[in-house]
Amino acid sequence: MFPINVYTGGVVENGQMGSTYSKPPAFTYPAQDSMTFDELRQLIFRQTGINEEKNNLSISARWNAGTAGPYWFVLMPITDENVWRMIVDNTISGYTKWNMVELFVDSIPKGASLGTTPTKTAVPCVPDIQPGPSQCSNQFTPVRNKRVKKNARREVKKTKRFDFVGANVANDSDKDNSGEEDEEEWQGEGEESDEDEEDLPLDFELPKYSARRSRDPPAPFFKDVPDMQSATADCQFSDGKGRPPEPVDSSLYVGRLFSSLDHLKWVVLDYHIRENRMVVTDRASTKIYVLKCEQWPNCRWRLSAVPTGDGVSFRIRFIRGPHSCSNQEVRKDHRNLSSNFIAQMIRNMVREKLDTSPKDIQEIVKKRYPFTLSYNKAWLAKQKAIAHLFGEWRESYTLLAPLFNAIQTSNPGTKVNWWSDSTADPKVRLLRGVSWAFAPAIEGFSHCRPVIGIDSAILSGKYGGKLLFVVAYDAEGQLLPLAFSIVETENDESWYWFMYWLRREVVGPRPLCVISDRQDYILRLFDQPDSGWCTGTGEAFHRYCSRYLCESFQAVFKKEELVDLVKWALKQNQPRKFQLGMTHILQANREACNWLMKVGTKPLEESAYHVWTQCEDGGRRYGIMTTNGPECLNTIFKGICELPITAMVELTFHKSAKYFAERKEAARKIQTDNQFWSNKITAILGLRNDKASKHEITGYHFGTSIHEVKTKIEMVNSRQKGGVKHVVRLDQRSCDCQKPQLTGIPCSHMLAICAFGSFDSSQFVDEAYSVGRLLGTWALQLHAFGSSEDWPEYTGIVYEPNGHNKKRGRRKRGKGSLGPVNRCSMCGQIGHNKKRCQRKIDYEGTSTSHTDVTEEGQVDIGLIQEG
Repeated sequence: MFPINVYTGGVVENGQMGSTYSKPPAFTYPAQDSMTFDELRQLIFRQTGINEEKNNLSISARWNAGTAGPYWFVLMPITDENVWRMIVDNTISGYTKWNMVELFVDSIPKGASLGTTPTKTAVPCVPDIQPGPSQCSNQFTPVRNKRVKKNARREVKKTKRFDFVGANVANDSDKDNSGEEDEEEWQGEGEESDEDEEDLPLDFELPKYSARRSRDPPAPFFKDVPDMQSATADCQFSDGKGRPPEPVDSSLYVGRLFSSLDHLKWVVLDYHIRENRMVVTDRASTKIYVLKCEQWPNCRWRLSAVPTGDGVSFRIRFIRGPHSCSNQEVRKDHRNLSSNFIAQMIRNMVREKLDTSPKDIQEIVKKRYPFTLSYNKAWLAKQKAIAHLFGEWRESYTLLAPLFNAIQTSNPGTKVNWWSDSTADPKVRLLRGVSWAFAPAIEGFSHCRPVIGIDSAILSGKYGGKLLFVVAYDAEGQLLPLAFSIVETENDESWYWFMYWLRREVVGPRPLCVISDRQDYILRLFDQPDSGWCTGTGEAFHRYCSRYLCESFQAVFKKEELVDLVKWALKQNQPRKFQLGMTHILQANREACNWLMKVGTKPLEESAYHVWTQCEDGGRRYGIMTTNGPECLNTIFKGICELPITAMVELTFHKSAKYFAERKEAARKIQTDNQFWSNKITAILGLRNDKASKHEITGYHFGTSIHEVKTKIEMVNSRQKGGVKHVVRLDQRSCDCQKPQLTGIPCSHMLAICAFGSFDSSQFVDEAYSVGRLLGTWALQLHAFGSSEDWPEYTGIVYEPNGHNKKRGRRKRGKGSLGPVNRCSMCGQIGHNKKRCQRKIDYEGTSTSHTDVTEEGQVDIGLIQEG
């Protein structure tokens, strides 16, 4: 909400702060931010009593131009919704430094000429400015009379008075002046400046993409952690503060100030793109910057701007207008709508949302301008915006080693591993890969369960590549970002290099369970004796991610009912339930059952259920069924894959710092509540204790520690459930339901025995779930490494990107090429794919339903959910 003061019935006076009104306001109105221009007009008609049927309104706003000090007011005619919205937005945002809207209103009889100045002024205008109607809706340009002497122009400069007046030039086309005379007079006016503006050493070139860094964080997520305020992934871009004006004020008038040259260019281009006109740079020097219409000399529009005394901002000194060229030409694209221009427009949006897609950029441009942006230009604009925000891709490599050196200095124990090739210069190497693990993560992993998930993601930046990463799991089941690696490509060599370093430097020699997808180069890693991860020597236990397995199964067999059966079977704790699920899969589709039996098998093995089912896992995966890889990447390190390499490293650092701080605070709250187990385990134990109270103890043997528990018979969905007996062995911490063995958390049957025999049930919970372990996981914190000016001196090797790995766009099929050969993944034959495979069609056609099969391939899962 903002106040509106409406003045009418008086005259405009020019005082010490510019335009004022001779009478007090007719009324004051508290307006909502969403008020439209039509609603404003209706309000004025209603409050002033002006007859709407007989009169039009001439409305001007008292606008703080600030050219002569903090406050210098001029009149801005309001002719349409765009101008009104600009005034409201700038008032609300504080851009004008004036917290109200003041409107000067005159009524004009219908049929009379509607000028741009609504009221009579008590002080006459300066002689060299001719008021008149403007042909552009929101362009206000003063017009110089060529007959006025220079001392009159100097008087204008002395008074610092810049009125919003029309742009009537008495029709430039009617004048019979030569182009040479116009050029001389116009340039001389533009070069006029104050003494303190002489010979300013200003560079008018657009900022180069560089890896220069500032103390301002480039993205909001860097500000989430208090001790990370000095993030250093920024680069100078549009103006000194790194942000273009928002909302954009497209009005052009003599005396308007701009925070930088780029600000000036952006506003001028924005206006002309909206109006479907084009401008070009005519002159650029340390003393003047000139733009002119592309149709010059047929169209005489020109704008001249000069730097101010602060060495950064610019002021419009002269405008010749309006445009006499046509703007009716139909264009699919606009020359001024370049990728550099769009990069400035979307930069703040990219700050807020790193995963902004080119299609999102196309929609934004389409809403703002009457042109359709190509996908390639939108993609290029985003790349340039990222380069401006986070540094250019190639130069980013030169800062990589100094950055890691600074991180290791401020965080001792951080591990970094380089993989590179030599060059002719011994101090420069071509980077093939780099891996890193922060010290708090390395220490925190020693308090976690011996389970890790590995995954990869595609890097979509300039040089492409892959991001490999490792996650662990704390007592709450939350992800611990353990290690990262950036490599040129994902293959046997890169995974071996990364995992060998991970074993030697990060996780240590203890046996670990590794959960991953079924990519061949990952599978081969666990068969190599010297990798440190050989499953045959007991160094590691490899398990498959259930989600990837189900996706692979669905890609082959398609039917959702079969996929649901597989999901139900693989997560069962009891072997009899798993076998029941496999029986139903066999009855529905024999080929699907055979496919599952072959998953993960080695020579001479009939099946390898232990790599993808929970019941045969042996408790190695602690009930963790998926890698959570994409979820980890998208939620914790969102947008990382499109950034230059140094920005990627910094983002992993700052996000990890925030993540560790939040997790540590949450663990402390749990400790304050005097809990012994994490929240997740406490909740599970609570539910199982409630369930245990309903069980019946049918056999209790004090001497042997072997007990028998019978579950309560219940009706669930009109079906009888329960009444099953389970044998509990307290000395072995086991139950034939297998939940204690597989997850380390006692089941309801074991809790029932503990309650009956007055045993302490906490002794049967794995210590990895304790609050002490949770606190230990997040105890260490990451410490800021400061800005690049504060980094320790680095004199080591400098790394450069591999040129052949640079992304060169989408691969296209040549005219003479037949393209890739289609090979069926089901039967191995060439010439078709699995969708059209006759073998698959035959199997689907001959697969018939048996018991518990409602339709072909559709099984009622509810019939097998018992116990």
